[in-house]
Amino acid sequence: MFSFAERLILFNQYEILKKLDPDKSSLYGRHQEVVERGFEDLYQELGITEETVSAAAAQEMNDILRLFRAIRGSSVAAGNTNPDKSKFVGFGAAQPHEQFAYADFLAKILNFPQEISRSADNQPEAQLDQYRKMLRRWDEIGRKRELTADQIEHLVA
Repeated sequence: MFSFAERLILFNQYEILKKLDPDKSSLYGRHQEVVERGFEDLYQELGITEETVSAAAAQEMNDILRLFRAIRGSSVAAGNTNPDKSKFVGFGAAQPHEQFAYADFLAKILNFPQEISRSADNQPEAQLDQYRKMLRRWDEIGRKRELTADQIEHLVA
């Protein structure tokens, strides 16, 4: 999976990390051995995954978050009568879909926990289909940031 050069770079980076963070020296030493010996089945222990998130999937997630920000920002002024249907329930972090991985990243790293649901009863596959329908409706009205109550109702219908 990794080329010899990539393995050598990782090995050297773990050597530097051992010096910078002596408390984790044994962990970095194990990671070095995995990389040095090319134990591909243990690469996941390094925190590296083969899967990637495409630019399209990330853009779709960003669009979904923008949509819900517009709804949330307009709800009070528009007199939204359906706040439960217009609430973003997010995705489950353990889901295999690339959007879920990106949503989890946003929640952890970029501090969007108010928009990413970690509820056990969250149904992310159904949510993604619903969000895509909502994005199409948002496109129909020109992706406005300030929405009327009727437009919000149209989006969440």
